[in-house]
Formats: sequence, structure tokens, C-alpha cells
Amino acid sequence: MDGAALRIAREARGETQQTFADWLNASLGRKYDKGRISRWETGGEKIPQAVIDLLTPRRRARQTATIIALSNQKGGVGKTSASVNICAALAALGQRVLLVDADPQASATVHLGISQADMSEAGKTTYHVMLKDQATGQAAVPVCDGRFHLLPSTILLSAAETELIAEPMGTLVLRERLAMVRRAYDYILIDCPPHLGMLTLNALAAADGVLIPVQTEMLALMGVPLLLDTISKVRRRGNPDLSVIGILPTMYTARHTQDRATLADLEARFGGAIRIFTPVPRATIFPQSVAAGQPTIDVASDPATVAPFREVAQALLEADGEDVAHVA
Repeated sequence: MDGAALRIAREARGETQQTFADWLNASLGRKYDKGRISRWETGGEKIPQAVIDLLTPRRRARQTATIIALSNQKGGVGKTSASVNICAALAALGQRVLLVDADPQASATVHLGISQADMSEAGKTTYHVMLKDQATGQAAVPVCDGRFHLLPSTILLSAAETELIAEPMGTLVLRERLAMVRRAYDYILIDCPPHLGMLTLNALAAADGVLIPVQTEMLALMGVPLLLDTISKVRRRGNPDLSVIGILPTMYTARHTQDRATLADLEARFGGAIRIFTPVPRATIFPQSVAAGQPTIDVASDPATVAPFREVAQALLEADGEDVAHVA
């Protein structure tokens, strides 16, 4: 990569030289500044290989999409925010990404500014794909200026919980429907509903890995063992390769004693077997980005706020580069 290519990559991200330096620092743990970026772009200084690697789309060992379910049976833990922003981070790394909104609350659909009424009328929803034989590829819609795709949800999906019970092998419907598009994408992320019903079981049956967002408060932490037990049962009964790629702590405030205690408890109880990612801080930019219909990654002025999402995206790429289905 030369200076001109670096400038094109920076401008494609909508970054100034300073914000680009901030992003590199958050992603790579460096201390670059605006002047360093300028010297790279003008050819006055060699671009570090770590920067080139970060900006260069990686060749995948897998020939079909890696499917990741984001699940926690407790609501309000930042699951949808993580889903949307990890998709945006993967897309920024040159990956073809589909986000499946599998929650009848349609939080991801709302976050990305998509009209539920329009999608329902057009038959472009997760419900229509799972239970009305709509083709998955035709139901997916481009979002964020076409950077990735979304399979929208609406309140109609709430009916799927009972309808799937009547379906033969009802927990495998989503796996069957996503198989149609696995070669069209590099990553498919599933935003699960906040309970362990038929929709979540469908997501776990379809997935290669599970990311568990956990708010740093005790009630959210208490549900993790139950979800891990469910994942273990899904492995035994039909998806033996399902892995836990990590726990993503969310809504973290370092100055709060309870948040620090919960994070320490997470690391003590699960850190030996499961990767604990950098906590996502609590910040007002998250609801603001929902109101704007954009991923927080696109609007956050402080790169550290969204760095955990980029960390997860990098971990997924590194795992697939090694042809490994899990990272922990």
C-alpha cells in the first residue's frame, strides 16, 4: 500500500487525518498523530506493516459465511448496539456482512433507520423468510450506504415463537434459510431476542459461534450460566461445532464500584475458559446514534468508545484467517 492508496482508504471511511490517527491508535494501541498520517500519505515516511494489515481485507480460509449469534436472555444489555456496530466494523474491514434481526422488537431495524411498515408490506422480514418461504437474498436490504445488508424484523416475528413449534424440526428453520446465502457473505450476525425461546434456539442451531453481551451489573451476570448451559445442550443435540467466541461487557463506567466489581467477577468466573473483550463504556452517543439511524462507529468522536466493537471484528477475522471457528 502506498500513500495514495492510504489516503483513499482514509477518505472512504470519512475520516480526517486526526480522526484516522485516533482510530489507528484505538485499534493498534499506538500513538500516531496527524503529522504521521500526512507523512505516510505524501510518501515522506514508510507506512507500518501493522497499518497496512489493518486496512487490507484478509483472505478467508472459510468459503462460506461465519455465522455469529449475539445472545443474552436479559434485555437492555446493549446486544443490538453490539450487533450493529460489529457489522459496521467488519464492513469497514472489507467484509461482506449480513445482519439478521431475529428480535420481534426490531431494535436493529429501528437502529438502522429502516421502516418496519415498508418492510412488512414488501415481505422483506425475518418472519417472511422463516415462515412464508420468502427468499433470504431477496429479503435482505442494503443499509449504511450499502456497506452491509440487513434482514429486517417487525412485530410479526412474535408469532414465530408459536408457529415454529408446529414446524417439523422447527429449531432448524433459520439454519436452512441462511444456508441459501452463506456463500454471498463473509459474516452473518444474528441479533437474538432477549429470551431463550424458539427464535434464539434457531439462531444457536444456525450459528458457528456465540458472542454474549453482558451489562456490568449483577442481574445481567446471573443469566450467563443459564445461557452457557443452553449452548452446551445445543452442541450435544445438533450443532456440535457451536462455540462461545467471548463475553462483551457493556455499559461500563470505570468510576462505579459495582461496574468494576462485576467486571472482576466476570473475569474470575469465566476468564479462564472464555475470552472477555474490552468493556464497552456507557456513553450518550449510543442513543444519539440510534436517533440518527446510524452505527455508533460512524458518529462517535472518541474512538475509544467504539474500540471494543473493532476488537471483536478483528478477533473474528483472525480466527477465520487461522481456519478456526472459535477464538476462545
